[in-house]
Amino acid sequence: MIDYTFPVLITNSREVLCKELKNIHYKNIQKLIQNNDNENLCKYFETIVKDLCITKEPLNYIDKFIILLALRMVSVNGVLEISTKSEIKNTIQIGTISKTILENFFPNITTIKSDENNIKIDIGYPYLISNKNLLFDKIHSINIDGKRVALNLISQEERDQILSLIPASISKTILKEIKKTKDYQQIKLFTYFYEEGKKADYYFSFDSTKNFDLLKMIFSDSLQNCYYYEYLCVSKLHISLYDYLYYMTPVESILQIKTLAKEIKEQNDAQKAAQTTNKMPTPGLGAPR
Repeated sequence: MIDYTFPVLITNSREVLCKELKNIHYKNIQKLIQNNDNENLCKYFETIVKDLCITKEPLNYIDKFIILLALRMVSVNGVLEISTKSEIKNTIQIGTISKTILENFFPNITTIKSDENNIKIDIGYPYLISNKNLLFDKIHSINIDGKRVALNLISQEERDQILSLIPASISKTILKEIKKTKDYQQIKLFTYFYEEGKKADYYFSFDSTKNFDLLKMIFSDSLQNCYYYEYLCVSKLHISLYDYLYYMTPVESILQIKTLAKEIKEQNDAQKAAQTTNKMPTPGLGAPR
């Protein structure tokens, strides 16, 4: 079976092809969110990007973020709903979020030098999706004695070994440079109302934790609903569990269920119109508890 692919515009006017997010991916994301397993959710986001982006292109942090937003738009839906404690519902277009990030992003790489240690360090946006705002995640490459290593191209163990060589004095300099760079001043993504007449702005920035919180909010759904949709497709539509999980997307599942619900409604309406004397119970789908 040939997988459907779609183009995603990423930084520096590049384009990559991606496969769709399947129900198995979406279900696993909901499990990790419900269990508040943020560390493994970050790793799973990285895995999804690696598996579903089929174009062999070096991806930076922004690229990964944009790809995840595109997967959400194409495979689930393109709307982010924010409900507040005041029961105010805000509707945000995910495509607008993606466009705003791309329009305001520029690869501002700062080089920090230590002549004493013969070290050059390039810093910028973090290169890994993380729920922790770690200083070393913003180091793109290290040049020691003329030998340059790009940290996003090596394993975690190799990164840890190289980062352990950075003197504490340079770490302090890195922190100062990050805080004064223009990129640290944040990109305003959208405004939402949290109370009647009161609104707040949401930003994208160097802060890995805040960016992760946005990703988590965009992908958050009801795990119970995931199981309910799975039950309907398997038991009522007779789709095999394997096909449902590995070949169908969340949006396709909803469309199938809506079609089934429409057919059942038409059957019920026809029965009522016929006004038969034998009143049989009308079929239905029920609802998630």
